[in-house]
This record gives sequence, structure tokens and C-alpha cells, in this order.
Amino acid sequence: MRLSENQIKDPMQNANNGSIPKDIAALSEPNEVALNIRTQLGHELREILIQKRLKQRELAILLAIQQPEVSHLFNGHFSRFTIDKLIQFFDRLGWVVEIKMYPPDID
Repeated sequence: MRLSENQIKDPMQNANNGSIPKDIAALSEPNEVALNIRTQLGHELREILIQKRLKQRELAILLAIQQPEVSHLFNGHFSRFTIDKLIQFFDRLGWVVEIKMYPPDID
């Protein structure tokens, strides 16, 4: 089989008729693991913010975000923030986020 010049330039286009492969497209969608991480980070962040006993306006300045975004954090709307952004908030508060990876226990 002989490939045309266009097929050589963009092999993905030929293989999938110009569409994005399903396994690559799935990576861009939020998955259960990412949502779980966001939720865990968000709940911990919310607790730290509550303990500071500051007004949302003051917390917004501390986190370098707008006040409505602080409100989203307090209301548990953690999916509005990326994992990177949530970790950045911890950094701005002087906290260190540590990520551990290990294989699951297999019985």
C-alpha cells in the first residue's frame, strides 16, 4: 500500500478519517479519579480556609482570586478548579501538598 503525501504529513487523520482517536479524546474528559482528587483537595482546602476565620474578600486577596471563586470553594464546587489550581491555593497558604503513588492491594 502506498501513502499519499497528505497521509504521510498527518498519519492520525488517515487512520481515523480526521477524527480524534477515542482513547485520546477520553483523556480530556474528567474522570472519576481526577474528580476524587479534586474533591479531597477541595475539602481539605475548605477546612483550612474556615479555620482562618477571614472574610471571603480577605481570602480572595490571599489566594489571588476573585471573591465569587472563594464562594465556590466554600460551597463545595471543587470541579470548577483544576487540580493544579487547588494545589496552587495550598502553596499560597504556605502548605505543602504531597502526592503518593502505590500499587493497589491485590487479594
